[in-house]
Amino acid sequence: MSNRYPKYEKYGTKKKEEKGSVYERFINLIRSIQRVLKTANKPGRSEYMMTFKIVIIGLLILGALSYVIQLILTIIPL
Repeated sequence: MSNRYPKYEKYGTKKKEEKGSVYERFINLIRSIQRVLKTANKPGRSEYMMTFKIVIIGLLILGALSYVIQLILTIIPL
């Protein structure tokens, strides 16, 4: 792995584990969830607004596209 992230070295060299018992798999799931929650962070206002703008633009594009398709199908019946 890269030298930029030395604390994540142990996660990159993980070998394929054999299927364990249900209890072991459940514990591994809980550990991986904890690892994700430790590294996750709350988005800032600028990041949230950027995501909001992208979603709104996507909704407008999909709405316009569906309106155009509906308009074409009412003018030219199949």
